[in-house]
Amino acid sequence: MQEKIIGAAKMKKKINRNFIFPIILFFFFILFVFNDTGIIKWYHLRKERNQIKNDIKQILNTKDLLTEEINRLENDDEYIKKIAIKKFHMVKPGEKIFRIMNKRNINNE
Repeated sequence: MQEKIIGAAKMKKKINRNFIFPIILFFFFILFVFNDTGIIKWYHLRKERNQIKNDIKQILNTKDLLTEEINRLENDDEYIKKIAIKKFHMVKPGEKIFRIMNKRNINNE
């Protein structure tokens, strides 16, 4: 009779171990995935880092283009003339400007 009680107690401990170990494992898995330093946070930070790197590349490219534009405006007279004609509608002495009217726009107005 006492052997059955001891055997039942051992069986109960074994069941408790088999039941508790997966719960503890699941708990650590949840912590590993959803913690502040978990996989999901790491993934979002990695994605944000890549976005920032792309933004930096784009800003540096824009900076290079603007530096080139400044250099051309300071040193290239032909470029300045081209800009003056295109943006400010300036003309050289003796030039005539012809405006072409779009018939569709005239009829709509």
